Amino acid sequence: MKDDNNYFKSKLKIQSHKDIFFILLAFLIVAIFYFSPNPSGLTHDGQVMIGILIMAAILWITEAIPLAVTGLLIMIIQPLLHVIPPNDVFSSFGNQAVFFLIGAFILAGAIEKHGLHRRIALKFLSKFEKSPRFFTFGIMTSCAFLSFVMPEHGVAALFLPIVVSILIAMKIVPKQSNFGKISMLSVAFGCSIGSLGTLIGGARNPLTIGILSDIGIDVTFFDWMKYSMPVVIIALPLVWLVLQFSFPIEIKDISAARKEIKNQVSITGKMKKNEFLVLIILIITILLWIFFSSYQYFGLAVISILGSILLFLTGVITWKDVEKRVPWGIILLYGGAITLGIGIQKTGAGQWIADQIFSLAGSNLYLVILVMIIITILLTEVMSNIGAVAILLPIGIALAPAIGISPLLSSMIIALSGGLAFMLVIATPGNAITYSSGYFSTKDLFKAGVLANIICIVIVFLVAVGYWIGVLGLHNI
Repeated sequence: MKDDNNYFKSKLKIQSHKDIFFILLAFLIVAIFYFSPNPSGLTHDGQVMIGILIMAAILWITEAIPLAVTGLLIMIIQPLLHVIPPNDVFSSFGNQAVFFLIGAFILAGAIEKHGLHRRIALKFLSKFEKSPRFFTFGIMTSCAFLSFVMPEHGVAALFLPIVVSILIAMKIVPKQSNFGKISMLSVAFGCSIGSLGTLIGGARNPLTIGILSDIGIDVTFFDWMKYSMPVVIIALPLVWLVLQFSFPIEIKDISAARKEIKNQVSITGKMKKNEFLVLIILIITILLWIFFSSYQYFGLAVISILGSILLFLTGVITWKDVEKRVPWGIILLYGGAITLGIGIQKTGAGQWIADQIFSLAGSNLYLVILVMIIITILLTEVMSNIGAVAILLPIGIALAPAIGISPLLSSMIIALSGGLAFMLVIATPGNAITYSSGYFSTKDLFKAGVLANIICIVIVFLVAVGYWIGVLGLHNI
């Protein structure tokens, strides 16, 4: 036992040394970029912002310090190095997308508190009890649907105990049953794909519209759905087929699953008053987002905060609930990410990086789009989704005019690709949460994830070229 404790302490020490190394490396990069002569076509401020961008990438990838602390560091280092004035840095934190995100998290907290998400999940699953394959498709579809109205990590955390209880009732052996593997991977992949569909599914979505609004491009809640839903609708069944191909289901009977779902539905009981109120407020808020979120009406943030206030006025949520359930660290991470993007744009660093990429990749529109998709997906496999999107968005926006497309198009390519990480446990919270169940191995995840990533690269590319450009005509604005 003593040896085990010493080993554990040594591992912690090694990890601590690694963290210190990456922290020092990150600051060293900034110092090098600060004191080095800047190349032709790049201002000194722009060069420093590239150094800050690399610093952020190192710290977000390695998580040497908490992600939210990196967000705060990004905010303060810009005025400390006299790159962006403090008023400009902190005023960008007041972007309406930040308050949209806060309101959305409060709404999700109320849904979680009263168990409305669990009721919706069980209702959906009960419609897919015909066969084992259809049932796994039901899991993926249910997770995707709930990710339209809740953050994807919350949906994964909800579905984990539900699916585990069903697998236990069916006597499914962890890591030995393909049905168990597909069921859990359907949760992870369904949440990832569903998170693309609306602005609520992932923090990278409002980050994208926040950065776009700063360059004069307004995207409403309905606009986002119009752009993203084709990817979701195509990807869901194809990724499900990838799972079926990767792990042929060995069981025939799911009567035990039916029985367990009915048991959980009966435990849930009838809808209570507060649960009904949350449902009504959720519906009202979503309808307002869809029809009145443009700037000529109320805007996304006003509607989001209005929905939150209605929750307090009706007494279905308290401030203690908000303190407990809202991930404030994500808000700080978001703030750092959006100030990073604005700093890269204002100093011309994004344009300079785009020019270098353009000179290497050439002027082939389709090649540049494909490279953007692949780079985003590979980067988001090894770091936070919002961090990957924050790093690449300013570059994609600067690159867009050079290849004759709208910054909106390049932003959608990066934002949606940033949610399609299937290969590694660390890639998304959904992957990590479902891996903890023990029903699949890292090799299983990689095996299915590689195929799923390839399929989704093709889907995003075809939607970008055929739908966003061909049908919607997203050219230069």
